[in-house]
Amino acid sequence: MANDYLKFAHEVWDSVPAYRRTAGEIFPERFDSLPVITKHSYLLSNPLEELCRGGSLDGIHLIGASSGFSKSGAVFWPKRPCDEKAYVLGIEQMFIDHYHIDSRSTLCIECLAFGMWIGGMQIATAIRLVGLSGKYNFTIATPGLDLRAAVEVIKSYHDRYDQLLIITNPSNIPIISALLRKEDVKLKPASTYFPVVGEYFTENLREHICAEYGHPADATSVLWTGYGSADTGAVSVETVPSIRLRKWFAGHPAESRRFFGTEDTPMILEMTPDCLVEIIDSHIVVTKDQFIPLVRYDTNDCGGMLKRSDLQGIVPDSILEGLPTEIMFVCGRADNAVIFYGTNLMISDIQNHLLSLPDSEGYGGLYTVHEAKEEEISIFEFIIYTRGESHASSERFKTLLIDFLCSNNAEFSIKYGNLVKSFGKPLITVTTKDISSLQANLKHRFVI
Repeated sequence: MANDYLKFAHEVWDSVPAYRRTAGEIFPERFDSLPVITKHSYLLSNPLEELCRGGSLDGIHLIGASSGFSKSGAVFWPKRPCDEKAYVLGIEQMFIDHYHIDSRSTLCIECLAFGMWIGGMQIATAIRLVGLSGKYNFTIATPGLDLRAAVEVIKSYHDRYDQLLIITNPSNIPIISALLRKEDVKLKPASTYFPVVGEYFTENLREHICAEYGHPADATSVLWTGYGSADTGAVSVETVPSIRLRKWFAGHPAESRRFFGTEDTPMILEMTPDCLVEIIDSHIVVTKDQFIPLVRYDTNDCGGMLKRSDLQGIVPDSILEGLPTEIMFVCGRADNAVIFYGTNLMISDIQNHLLSLPDSEGYGGLYTVHEAKEEEISIFEFIIYTRGESHASSERFKTLLIDFLCSNNAEFSIKYGNLVKSFGKPLITVTTKDISSLQANLKHRFVI
């Protein structure tokens, strides 16, 4: 396999002007001697044509942006037809394997950003082609980020279908749920599923969604995702065995800490066969053939590899059944944290804390945090969205949040009280808002 990718890298070096300039005039004999490239050092630092074979854009059928929401700048990606064909076929097979669309009537709603963002466009194309094939009782609607329109469609049509698939970002699910409750939409228990993209989510959230929509706690495909980006395309995907393994680790926090260094079990996924994944300094590095070929591209996501052989004797054989010899795990963006005066506060830890609060506190499933400046002092402003019936005050949520952060992070515990005393003002503020009043036509992120 390494030799195959060394041969591929040599072909890229021969044919892609920007890569030859980056890798140098003498091609190395070893694959691991090739440079690691990044979005900034390579994609954003070279003319678009020079990132392509032969320095030409001939043969492309699509141009889409890597992210309309990226703080680091969008790359306008050209795509070839062959770059998308495998993806379309993969979506169809995934819907059969996970949701049995070949035997269940299905209403599929896509609630993702469209416009130039290639992810939303590509998924919309794929699901429309599944519907257009005529092979299934499969109906789609594409309200995008107009979540109120999505709820209106669901309200009007859901009872005509065996199941409902809502393709969205994980942080949009609580908003959709709140809007469904507000409209008094009664969905059949265990009939609603969320294939999601774009964000890391915890196993705790998967169980929370299962409970809210009437599925057993151990259901594997209610909340389901793959890993990749507009830059790399698909890299890996959750499967029933990989989700089963993640659930086992989530239930065995000591083993999760042993293998991953944290009790918050990362995403565990099976790699797709058309790319090479390396882990370099805990970063996921991808080599993949596409219209802009990538050789050792640092995704800026954190992760690692698990060998099945290392799990034997620790994880029950029934959990390991069906897993490949090697599987990858993804912890999220390398910068997927709130940095509080040099201390990393992981957004997934905060979400887990809020989800674990008693129902009486009324957490609605979504929070955001924004760093503001007041006389050059950083103030971290949390908005915690609650269900309409919540009686918990902003001050109550603030107390619970700071108590959790102090108990969960020794460094924060040492810093927080001393810094507040030094600055003479609170460094964390909390405001509560009813989640059903949230603007339902924007992409929501935890950190803004």
